[in-house]
Amino acid sequence: MAAPYAFVTLISSNSYLPGALALAAALKDVHLSPAVAPEVDFQTVCLVTPETVDVSTIKRLRDVFDVVIGVEAILGQDEAGLALL
Repeated sequence: MAAPYAFVTLISSNSYLPGALALAAALKDVHLSPAVAPEVDFQTVCLVTPETVDVSTIKRLRDVFDVVIGVEAILGQDEAGLALL
């Protein structure tokens, strides 16, 4: 059965891979599995945009995250705002 809680991140570019790997490793280092009270069980989930991320990156994410889910990229009209991301 899946854990009722999750830490979720989104990867929309290959350049986010190092940060996502660091996040997954830090969560596993800090939180014991199985959880010891008062902590709760959780899953690590990575949302990924397959149109903008290499297959090799997705495979690496599957190695470290409990769940990897493909999502559609959100296309915005505000190019200046998107550049800030």
